[in-house]
Parts: sequence; structure tokens; C-alpha cells
Amino acid sequence: MINKEKYLQFCDEVFVPIYSKSWWMDAVCQSYNWDVWLYESGGKILAAMPYYMQTRGSYKYITKAPLTQNNGIIFRINKGTKLETLAKFQEHVIDEANHFIESLKLDVYEQQYHYSFENWLPFFWNRYTALTRYTYVINETYDIEQLWKNISSSYRNLIRKGYKSAGICEGNNADEFWHLHNKIFEKQGLECPFSYDLWVRLYHACIKHNCGKILYAMDKEKSILSILFLVWDEQSVYHLLGGNIPEHQNLQTYNMLTWEGIKIASQMGLKYDFEGSVIKRISKSMRQYGGKPMPYFRIRKVFNPDIIRMEVENQIASMNTL
Repeated sequence: MINKEKYLQFCDEVFVPIYSKSWWMDAVCQSYNWDVWLYESGGKILAAMPYYMQTRGSYKYITKAPLTQNNGIIFRINKGTKLETLAKFQEHVIDEANHFIESLKLDVYEQQYHYSFENWLPFFWNRYTALTRYTYVINETYDIEQLWKNISSSYRNLIRKGYKSAGICEGNNADEFWHLHNKIFEKQGLECPFSYDLWVRLYHACIKHNCGKILYAMDKEKSILSILFLVWDEQSVYHLLGGNIPEHQNLQTYNMLTWEGIKIASQMGLKYDFEGSVIKRISKSMRQYGGKPMPYFRIRKVFNPDIIRMEVENQIASMNTL
């Protein structure tokens, strides 16, 4: 617990994205499935790496936590630090983190880093790989009129259509949201990728820390047409979960809810982060709102040659089915 207690203080002193805050990790991983590595110098924490541990069969992973866009190394950076000094510092910290990762005798290390982490070269020098992914972010939300103008004309029309069909209300029932959200996956013939228990823990943790909100689009008959769950930290509002309820999909009220989320970010003076996707249709939808594509890295290293062989064999097999 010593490292986690120190990390709590670090989170009070340095900006830590919501996905890496201690309470978030407790909620999505439970306290016994995550830990944090600290880099300290002169009695001060200069960097931290929260991580989620998972066992898959006999294999040991550091990997992406459920409902968690990013973790990775978070640096304490002083304003005015020269670029050369910063690069040297980050290289040293990443080298030390690599020594720690190797000491865990992992089979696979894989974490997604916040888009503010721009230089993964020190990982490359340590034989890691990186896959570039994208989120869409509206960085400036103070001018609501300009935000509206930045949305494509077709999506402005869809938002107007949504307002004709429904009004906005806030929800406060975790069970109700879970049931509605599950219907979105059932319509696609999919299982929800996270458990009910995880969702309830996360919802109540967000409400306790005053950084989460359920929004519903509801018609005059009190039917819920679409849902959205927003979370936020000191810098951004995040578009975490949501969608159209399948039987009401043609009413386009989810676009209206998304606009409401952007307006909330504007009122709070925060960025709006769509959380991104590399799926073409989702990516094309997100950019209609005027968000800027922001690259971030999924950094990975496989230590077990058996996994390397399995992954290559699976890749060859998938090519043969094309």
C-alpha cells in the first residue's frame, strides 16, 4: 500500500487523467488487480505508472483495464523545462520503467498512453513496438456559437431532429442505465464487454467524486430514446458510454445527447474527448462534430516467444481466410 498512498499525493500535485486516478483503478480493476510503479528522486515522485495486471491462462499481462482508455507513465514536468532536458529526463524514466517491467517476469506488456505522451522513442530503443490510434478532441469549447458552426450541416440537422422528438433529463439509476445499455449490444448480437458489477462500481465511484453524469433523451410518453454517460477530470469531459435505444434509433436523439455533452464541457470550461475509434464509420461520425484527431500510442512488448509464435500463426491463418 505504500506506493499507492504515495501515488494519491502525486495525483493531488500533478494532472492525472481520470483513467489513471486511484479511485478509478479501484473501481474498474478492484484494488488487488492494479498497482503503481513510482520513479522518485530527492524524496519526490517525478513519474508514476499505474498498471492493471491480468492472467490469461498461464500467461501474465500488464494490459488495458476495462473501460479505461489510457494508463501508462505520467511525468511531473516543470513549466519552462527545456526540450533537451525533458527528453533526457523522459528517456531515463522510461529506461527505469523498462527495468521494472522486466523484473515482473511478464509474458506481455501493453498499455495505451494519453495523447499528451508524444515521444515513445525510448521504448523503441528498448525493443517495444507502438501502434498509433486516434481519439477526437474539441480543444476549445468556450464559444458555443462557434462550436455549433463547426458541426457539419448534416449533423446539425440530425441534432435539430432529435430536439423535435425528445427532451433531456438526467438519470440516477445505475440498474436502469445498465439494462438500456445492454439492449444496444443485444441488437448487434454482442455481449456487453464489461460486467454489471464493474459498471455499478464505476458509476458510484464517479458520482462519489462528482465527475460523472447520466443523460437521457426522453419523449413525452417518458420513453427513453437514447443514453449517454459522461465522465470528466480537470481538463476534459469524456464521452464514455452511450447510444440509441434500438427501437428508437431512427429518431436520431443520440446526436442531440452528444451535443448536450459538448455544451456541458463548454459550461465547465473543459475539452470534449470523444474517446476515439479506429473503426471507419465511428471515426467518420466523430469528426462531424468538429473534433481534432489526436494520435496516441498503444505501446507493447511480448516477452514470451510462445505468444509471438501464436500471434504470427493466427495472423497467417486470418490471411488464408481472406
